[in-house]
Amino acid sequence: MMNYLRLVDEKKIGDLFPNRPPAGALEASGVLAMNGMFYVVFDNRTDVAKLADDLSANRMNGLFGMAHGRRGYECITYNPYKQRFYLLIESRKTRSGKYRPEIFEYGESLAYLKHRRIDFLFESENKGFEALVYMRRKRRDYVLALCEGNKCKSGSAGKEPGGGRIQLFVKNRRIWTHLGTIKLPKSVAFNDYSAMAVDGDRVAVVSQENALLWIGVFQEQRWSWRDDGQTYSFPRTENGSILYGNVEGVSWIAQNRIVAVSDRIKESQTPDMGSKDQSIHIFDIPT
Repeated sequence: MMNYLRLVDEKKIGDLFPNRPPAGALEASGVLAMNGMFYVVFDNRTDVAKLADDLSANRMNGLFGMAHGRRGYECITYNPYKQRFYLLIESRKTRSGKYRPEIFEYGESLAYLKHRRIDFLFESENKGFEALVYMRRKRRDYVLALCEGNKCKSGSAGKEPGGGRIQLFVKNRRIWTHLGTIKLPKSVAFNDYSAMAVDGDRVAVVSQENALLWIGVFQEQRWSWRDDGQTYSFPRTENGSILYGNVEGVSWIAQNRIVAVSDRIKESQTPDMGSKDQSIHIFDIPT
């Protein structure tokens, strides 16, 4: 029997700005809960939304960082040891014709500082990494990066469930160096992977297409999983159809509570999903 996440609250992101919403779409792609705020990034703009975690139109809410640009970020994570935000660009085309992701570093005031390439290549421009999580081990900086497609592939091969992959990188002077691959349990039978968050040894992974959330326990010494974990469904319509079909970001708020953000509805999707797009949602995880 499927367990369902319980909706606590949700708002359209555009309704959380006290004066007027920003011009254009708000294609939310990542979220970070930290210090009573939600930091939201978008895949169609380079500025970052900073929003009060009570989902009110607080006067402190706003857009910060780089001016609105044509290209945005896939996700956001934070290095508390250097007080830096890490924002992921899914891919940039290389001279070889393949695509390489990059991590941009922002300071506490959300001002751009620098960026580093990631030691990994993809065949497709829009099927790269969808999530990034910072970790600290033995005074070294690491990130875990979640591939969107199964076995980090695009096309039909990336849709074959059971091949979820997380790539591990360590920060060096000019590049994030690839150290290895962490396989999700085969029981995580998702068609795609759109978001990831870590809370201690617990890892949450979202599928946008399946509208599901998986939670597993991570054994950091072996970079592996304790068991098959537990899968939860986002709420559905009365007839069981997908309602939250655009979730692209997730972050832990508490032990049994998460925040998620949703991208803009696609033309192929049902009108029901439009009521949830470009939004921020808070869910409780049933115990």
